Amino acid sequence: MLTHAAPSRWRRGPGRLVVLLAAVLGLAACSPPSASGPEGQAPPGSQAACTVEADVGSVPAVAPGAVVCLSGTLDSRLTLTAGGTPDRPVTYTGGGSARVRGIDVLASNVVVEGFTSAEAHSMGAKLVGDGIVFQENTISHPVYEGDDTDGVRFFGNHIQLLRNRISDVEDGADCDDDGCGDGPHPDCFQTYYSDEYPTSSDVVIDGNRCENVVAQCLIAEGPNLPDEGIRGPGASANWVFRNNFCDDDAVQAVMLKDVQNVSITGNDFEGHNNKAIALADGSTGAYVDGNTLNPRIPKLITFDDPYEADGYRGPQPDS
Repeated sequence: MLTHAAPSRWRRGPGRLVVLLAAVLGLAACSPPSASGPEGQAPPGSQAACTVEADVGSVPAVAPGAVVCLSGTLDSRLTLTAGGTPDRPVTYTGGGSARVRGIDVLASNVVVEGFTSAEAHSMGAKLVGDGIVFQENTISHPVYEGDDTDGVRFFGNHIQLLRNRISDVEDGADCDDDGCGDGPHPDCFQTYYSDEYPTSSDVVIDGNRCENVVAQCLIAEGPNLPDEGIRGPGASANWVFRNNFCDDDAVQAVMLKDVQNVSITGNDFEGHNNKAIALADGSTGAYVDGNTLNPRIPKLITFDDPYEADGYRGPQPDS
């Protein structure tokens, strides 16, 4: 299996197993690593009253602490560039009815909630910045335009992806049991390091539904992948991936490469994978507990090389 710092190729396969991890190894008493930010809790201001009301096609410039209520329909991408501060984020809310063809967040310390992104070019949402909360949004059927058709692509620290529904991430792909060939490799969530995009640490991915995704539920790649010529500064670390529903078709639902101290708990893996979780390229310190697998998935977790065992807590990896 070969990947690169951009979207990766993975094969599909059949299988089955039902796993209750705490019962297997008695891990309930273990405490998982935690991200340094609030884990899955709504941030300040997300339930506050509107301070600004505007059409989704005319987003105003705002100051930190603003709550911007947007309405209407936009037949192009919604681009949000005004951010706040860690204690006074800017909240953008679509109220559950605003519809756009993609969301680009290019700012730090923002909350984005209640939007529908349908038929977006390439990515349902692209998040670049620190302190971004992306919650309770609906993304459906991103359209292939030469780039991967991902649900959410994100880059930065202290990012929270909470209770979103992402479906039909498949357009343009020619995927079968041998992989996706030279076409797109559509994933529900994706991040990677490059000269253009930073590493991502202190990330929480909680309570999301990924449905009918042709590749992976989560693919994350850190800054040091020597076999692929990637040697960057910093690290991607301290993640929480929990309570997510993953219906996808790649070899694995979760692929972590050079991402340290990740807690993977309480997820429901319902795809057509050969394994639920794969760790590679020094993804050390992982904690795995309480996940369930459907009858088609024969393996819970594998290590792709010998380096992932350092600090690992969870069931015995499959061979």
